[in-house]
Order: sequence, then structure tokens, then C-alpha cells
Amino acid sequence: MSVVSRFKRKLKELEDSINVTIKSSIDANKPVLIAMNTKDQLYGSGEDATGKELVPSYAQSTKLIKRKKGQKTSNVTLKDSGDFYNSVNIQTSTTQAIFSTNVEYYKYLVAHYKTDSILGLQTDNKELFIDKYILPNLKKNFKAIITK
Repeated sequence: MSVVSRFKRKLKELEDSINVTIKSSIDANKPVLIAMNTKDQLYGSGEDATGKELVPSYAQSTKLIKRKKGQKTSNVTLKDSGDFYNSVNIQTSTTQAIFSTNVEYYKYLVAHYKTDSILGLQTDNKELFIDKYILPNLKKNFKAIITK
């Protein structure tokens, strides 16, 4: 096999491995992605996937109930019983990752907070995930392909 043919074959192999590696990195780290969405963005900041604050803020009556339960009231968290957070899932393909939930009241949250971006990652969290979880796997796979 000529050097050029070998080089072309390795390039094709590298190209073919990219989406598969990204998917496997996401699949192996779904809990990290879900925590970035629920704990960091929703609970921590009260923001949707676009970085927009969830408004309206809690009513005074809701704040009283949440305080009695020992829950955070400084921003909208969408966390009460934990059912919503626990129901968040991610479906992956080789080209996308889609956040979803199976709680029946999700459609009411979307309507009340006037955003269909409650689920998903903000740009900063996407970049953090890529740097910490996807790029190391891509580098490892690329190295394995190039050195074989």
C-alpha cells in the first residue's frame, strides 16, 4: 500500500470516528450533562438553556411554602419534589443530543415561563463539556488510529 493510500485510509477512519466518539462521550456522561442543566442552570441560576432568567419569579405564597420546606427561593429552580429533575433524560444520535422529560406538567412549565428552552445546555456548559469529556476522547481515538 502506498503512503498516500495509507494516509487517505487513516483520514477516512479519523473522519468516520468523530461522530461515534462524540455520541459515546455523551452517552457515558449523561448524568454530568443532566446535572449541568438541572443543578447548575436551573437550580443554581434560574436560567434556561439560552441563559435567560426564568420569569415570572415565584409568587409570595410559593416562596412561603418553599421556605417552610427549606427550599431555595432566590430564583426560580423548578424543583419541589425532585420529580422533574429526576425525569430529565438525553436521547443521542451521532449528530445530536436531545434533552427531554416525561413529567406531564412540563408543557405547563414551558407555557408559564414562556420558553421552550428549559431543557438543554447554555453555551458555557456546552464548551465545558466538550473540553472536559469529548476532546480527550477524540484525541485518544485519533492517536490510536494514527499509531496503528
